[in-house]
Amino acid sequence: MSSPQCTAHFIGGPLDGHTADVTDWTVDEIATGVLHVVDSWTERADYEPEPGGDPLRWLYRGLHP
Repeated sequence: MSSPQCTAHFIGGPLDGHTADVTDWTVDEIATGVLHVVDSWTERADYEPEPGGDPLRWLYRGLHP
């Protein structure tokens, strides 16, 4: 039997409204968020959950070189 799909939601920034399948990620990996490459940008978009908030709601934190 497979695990139910687990989806993180990007809030704000260039990926607002997009989602990421994090079904096979660890709890720590999900809590860390991501530095996501955005097409045609030289910087990466930094997304992470609010401390103590919903770990699957990744908020835009700005650009990361």
